[in-house]
Amino acid sequence: KVTCVPKTGTTAKYASIKNKLENDATVVKAKTSVNGTLTVTLDKVATESVTEEYTCKLEFNAVERDTIGKEIPAFQKDSWSTIAANVKSGNTSKYNVGDTKEVDLGSFGTHTVRISNMSECTTETSETACGFVVEFVDIITEHQFNSTNTNVGGWKDSELRTYVNGTIYNALPSELQSAIATTKVISGHGNTSGEANFETQDKLYLLSGHEVYEDGASNKISTSDTSYNNTKQLDYYKNQGVTTGSYAGAKKQYNGRNDYWWLRSASSNSAASFLSVYSVGDWIGVSAGGSNGVSPAFRIA
Repeated sequence: KVTCVPKTGTTAKYASIKNKLENDATVVKAKTSVNGTLTVTLDKVATESVTEEYTCKLEFNAVERDTIGKEIPAFQKDSWSTIAANVKSGNTSKYNVGDTKEVDLGSFGTHTVRISNMSECTTETSETACGFVVEFVDIITEHQFNSTNTNVGGWKDSELRTYVNGTIYNALPSELQSAIATTKVISGHGNTSGEANFETQDKLYLLSGHEVYEDGASNKISTSDTSYNNTKQLDYYKNQGVTTGSYAGAKKQYNGRNDYWWLRSASSNSAASFLSVYSVGDWIGVSAGGSNGVSPAFRIA
């Protein structure tokens, strides 16, 4: 309530004052503001110098809320250094798979990441789905896997790996860079005769086919990803029930629309393509020279 009256001892003869809050507001919620208009009207002309003083009083009657507010998840409000310290000490009970947090990538804009895995590995040899894995929810940018249509050398020798661990990694806040662990990454190969899976050590990496999909009854991704048995499905996609037959939970957006995004697995049926998530969430092989979405992951360990 706002009340304006002549100051004590003052007689208002020439002017009057009134106020009005926008939309006749009577409630100001916590952490919000309300605008209003204070109008002073000259009611009659004075023939000499006159001072009229007013006092405006703002009164609040605090009212308790009748519903419980939504608590901000710890992952959203904790600093990256705090998150890293908690992960290292095993104090992760306040974090949950699916929790999100915004990250400012400078010229790439602000993007959202989520906790995509918290379970440990058992027999897997790639560390990419082991422990505390954080993944970008959306697509950061679009980029070719290679400037030519070849998957020879796989993720290990690709131009996209250099770009992700250079240009994109350097755009991350320094506090986040300090929290990211170097991860052993096993990735599949193309149909080049006698070729084995590749191993790299990366700060940022793309997900593999199996880290997104479990094989369904048909269109099995294991037939095109030679590293399928080196890793496991991330907890997030497991919770979403993502398989090669039920894949809506694998969709990601770029600039507000569903789009393709790269996986790190070279197609074992080709010497020219890498696996990719299609805009509807299904998987597909795409020529390495094509420009697809980039949505990396990283580990905190």
